[in-house]
Amino acid sequence: MRLITLVLWMLVGIGGIAFSQEYQRVAVLTFEGKVQDENWAWLPKAISGSLSAQFSLAPSLKPVYRTYVYRLVGQISEANLERRAIIVASRFKCEFVVYGTFAVEGNRLTLVAHLLKQSKEAATETVSGDQRDLITLIDELTERMLARMGIELTPFLKEAIRRDPTQSVDAFIAFSKAAHFWDAEEKPDGDVDEAIRLLREALQFDSGFYKAWVNLGLAWERKGNLQEAKHCYEQAIRCQPSWFPLAHYNLAGIYLKQGDLTKALAECDLAIQADPKFARAYLRKGTILAQQKRFGEAIPFFEKALQIEPELAMAYNNLGLTYQAIGRLAEAKTAFQKAIELDTDDLATAYAHNNLGNLLRQQGDYDGAMRHYLLALRHKPDHAAAWVNLGDMHAKRGNFAEAVRCYERALELDPNLPKVRERLQDAQKRLK
Repeated sequence: MRLITLVLWMLVGIGGIAFSQEYQRVAVLTFEGKVQDENWAWLPKAISGSLSAQFSLAPSLKPVYRTYVYRLVGQISEANLERRAIIVASRFKCEFVVYGTFAVEGNRLTLVAHLLKQSKEAATETVSGDQRDLITLIDELTERMLARMGIELTPFLKEAIRRDPTQSVDAFIAFSKAAHFWDAEEKPDGDVDEAIRLLREALQFDSGFYKAWVNLGLAWERKGNLQEAKHCYEQAIRCQPSWFPLAHYNLAGIYLKQGDLTKALAECDLAIQADPKFARAYLRKGTILAQQKRFGEAIPFFEKALQIEPELAMAYNNLGLTYQAIGRLAEAKTAFQKAIELDTDDLATAYAHNNLGNLLRQQGDYDGAMRHYLLALRHKPDHAAAWVNLGDMHAKRGNFAEAVRCYERALELDPNLPKVRERLQDAQKRLK
């Protein structure tokens, strides 16, 4: 039995996919500046994250996912800010890139944002005020940048910007500090308990702070408390604006873990209805449909996710698994290779290598399979399924000592893996 990886993301469709709207892409780089002390270490990503979230409120804009931008910028950190922006624009085919600096002097905060348009600097905007005016300054900078991009600032858009995510600066600071200590994607091994404390503090300042409820739910999920996480997502839904998808999306993840696929799909539908630009919603729904063996229905959802977010390697991964399940092996191989080429996410890359290894193994290419299992483990050393598959390849070659080592490592990582103990025992017997 090969161990495959059908990924179930925690972060979203309606029955059909009818729209084909094109979006302008915008990337936001982390703002740079010198902080006075560690109490301000959260500020750079709070600024860039807020701008990106508010840009997404414009119907014609689609921000590039933050982790893709941060990953690429980390690889080109020696370049100056403008050069980084140009590289980001080229890599992600962005119409716009926003980057900038901040300065904290006493109680005064100054934000300077530069807009790159078609790889040329098009505008610079500066806002300044008291530190307590942080939210107002970010809102004002958002509106100025949108105007520079040629986006119409309708009354609805202005109201949405002013409401996102809270009007309490104390709540916003506590929320941002929590993300500095622990983040479900960027810092999954961070201090989740401190994050929970700070998120609760944020909610004491503003009980209607829906993003704080969502992040608190994610933190409880990290600790394995699904009931508390579900409560947080339900609280977020009670106070969130109609265009916010994450609480429904994460609640779908809870139902999925609990095996209630009907409710999970219903929450996916609500998430897509809230934000049709939310690519991960389509990925989640496609994954659930594939789990139900509704492969023909799943494929368009993976394709739609990739239309909106071309860097979403996990969508290629699950698309490949779906093609493999229905015997379209050439297309499956292409999808796995696409996920590997993107290399936007170590997790997705590891899963793609493991899945491509399984496909090659199915076709009798054992050397190729072993190579990809090893590459999977290079990207994700704790990938239990890849350890099992690598053990199988060693056993097939008669290298039972290595097979035992691989199976033992897999069971250390996941003691509940099916039939691995039997394989381990068989390999141990053959050693004697």
